[in-house]
Amino acid sequence: MKKEAARKEENKNNILNYSILVLFGIFLLIGILFYVSLSVVKSGEASVSGSVSFSPEDEARFNFGAEDILFSIAFALFMTGFLTWIKSIMRKNTYLGAIIGAVGSFILGYAFHLRYSGYYSNGFLMVAGFVVLIYLGMNFYRYKN
Repeated sequence: MKKEAARKEENKNNILNYSILVLFGIFLLIGILFYVSLSVVKSGEASVSGSVSFSPEDEARFNFGAEDILFSIAFALFMTGFLTWIKSIMRKNTYLGAIIGAVGSFILGYAFHLRYSGYYSNGFLMVAGFVVLIYLGMNFYRYKN
């Protein structure tokens, strides 16, 4: 009996780790795609000639470097940590976790909108918000009972 309970707890932890890794991967992909599209739009080369140069010497050309990758990783870590924290709150009080998650996500989205504005940034903001809302909704219905 104790071995079955230990196996169930181990499977629960594996699922938790899997969901965290998937969430981290989704936010990392969103961050990298955002910075790549931002670099393409800033360069202006893709819309004029149809080709993009990857040389970092010329500022008018496509420039996606280590700084953008680090910001994408930091974004993914921060959002994954935030949503994991919200999930731990939802285990104890579902409504409090949902309210904190929604308000916190709105504040983070508003801060992002103050820094970046435009069609691409609004699109990526909506995609990230959609992922957050799906995650909050799934955990809300899971821990509601």
